[in-house]
Amino acid sequence: MDNVRTVFANLPTTVGAYTVCKDGFYTIVLNQNFNFEKNALSYIHELNHIQNGDFEKKCSADLIEFYTHKGE
Repeated sequence: MDNVRTVFANLPTTVGAYTVCKDGFYTIVLNQNFNFEKNALSYIHELNHIQNGDFEKKCSADLIEFYTHKGE
């Protein structure tokens, strides 16, 4: 995807990753304190949110996460 970039940040251990959407571009922020495997899983999870159109949905993030994890 041409509209996705990835950065690392010093996040709390309770946060694996998050994504920011602005003007059709997505920034996936990964936790620099996690290992490669954990970051790879977090990246795939965030990418699934983008591909599923979750940023355009008009419901709570908790509900989106529920349905995302239901399929995992």
